[in-house]
Amino acid sequence: MEKLKRIKPVIVFHLVLNAIIVVFITGASYYHVPLEGLKDHAIYFLHLCALQSTVAGILYVLSLFKWTFRVVFSILFLSYCGFSFWAYSQDISITRSLIQGVMETKPDIAIDLITIPYFIFYLVAIAVLIFILNWHGRLNRRKGFRIFIVPAVALIIMFFVFERKQYGIFKFRLPYNVVVALDDYYEQPPFKLEQKIPPVHSGTDSLKVVFVLGETVRADHLGLNGYNRNTTPLLSQRKDIISYSNLFTSKTITATSLPQILTDQLLTDTIGSYTSLYSVVNDGGFKTTWIGNQTMEKSYLPIVETNRDIILVDKYKSVFSFDKELDGVMLKPIDSLLRLNDKQLITIHMIGSHWWYENRYEDRHRKFTPVIDSKYIPSLTKEQVINSYDNTVVYLDYFLNEIITRLEKERLPTFMIYVSDHGEILGEGGKWLHAQEDDALKNPGYILWFSESFRQWYPGKVTAIEQLKNSEITTDVIYPTLLDLLDLQVSEGK
Repeated sequence: MEKLKRIKPVIVFHLVLNAIIVVFITGASYYHVPLEGLKDHAIYFLHLCALQSTVAGILYVLSLFKWTFRVVFSILFLSYCGFSFWAYSQDISITRSLIQGVMETKPDIAIDLITIPYFIFYLVAIAVLIFILNWHGRLNRRKGFRIFIVPAVALIIMFFVFERKQYGIFKFRLPYNVVVALDDYYEQPPFKLEQKIPPVHSGTDSLKVVFVLGETVRADHLGLNGYNRNTTPLLSQRKDIISYSNLFTSKTITATSLPQILTDQLLTDTIGSYTSLYSVVNDGGFKTTWIGNQTMEKSYLPIVETNRDIILVDKYKSVFSFDKELDGVMLKPIDSLLRLNDKQLITIHMIGSHWWYENRYEDRHRKFTPVIDSKYIPSLTKEQVINSYDNTVVYLDYFLNEIITRLEKERLPTFMIYVSDHGEILGEGGKWLHAQEDDALKNPGYILWFSESFRQWYPGKVTAIEQLKNSEITTDVIYPTLLDLLDLQVSEGK
């Protein structure tokens, strides 16, 4: 009895500690599992208990060291709560893509994901953390703390035994999937740019091109592609628009999709050095300008920097601002550039249809209602989310039409290419947004327009584009298509 009395405080502490971890972290990996009947629930409950037992072993060893526990546990607990909230609220999987999104997404984008429920969840987590640390500090580590070392180590070993028997049985669930995702992220081969490129021959001395990089636009939500809503009323009235409904990509976040689109990297390439589109275009005698309504991520910054000029329209915007500039503000620098006589490639990087949708369009483009009124997605209806998303596409229609209207006034041949970096999940499988794995993300919008003078000068090029309209293609075509339309030939060999 005396021995039990001595170790009872330790047992109670760890039982409560593990229950808290289940509620705040581990349980998030099981919350959305569809189960039918008592048997299914019992099996998954046993699985949860087994997984948490391995976590309990780690927690026990960590608790043996007062200050190590205070520092390390605090950092881990709050970090994991950040992931578990999204796993609970949106059933998001913790993968390399998500980690890359977390590591490389700009603060002005990330702040839009901070909601009142998220803030409350974090405040509660902090309060619980303080409770745990105070309780742990009052425990007498001389009485009973070391008695369970051997069982704790055995529980840790159990993780590796189970994983060896059935790969992924634990490691792809919280908290282990964060470690796996981080490892995958830091093991990625570095993206390298070729510093030397072969000679480039230009077949034209007069051409103005606008290359629009969209954000999060699905091809199947474009009215041009037969969507049951006319989200493209202006472009649909034009007879000279070519819109592809079957462009596909495997890159589902901006950090990986833009480097692939803007270089000669293929979707199947995993390692190597690649040539920037702008390096080739510069050598072809074009003036290259990047106009961005997004601050840049490190994954594609080196590519952007190969432009001759860079203009960021939100350069001085506060990261806490909820009235970010609309993409329309980029029309003014476009006007200034088009007044120049140089042959040009102007790249426009849109904020597009990125969440939070209500900040992406003007009131006059609110064609579909009701719209979202909260940033906490579980509190919204699917109709609200899709309505707001489709309104961003209506604004895209306006924006692209404005660009085309300007290009139509040019005496020289002109054309516009629009391609979105990836799509968006709009409730498929109960999921939303992107940085996940889902087919809804892999079919981005792709639109082309050619001026009459361009069609007259290069009828063969336009015909080739039109003939591919209904074919299934990938974003591998963007780089060579642009070089061909710019009438640039690169000598063979890298």
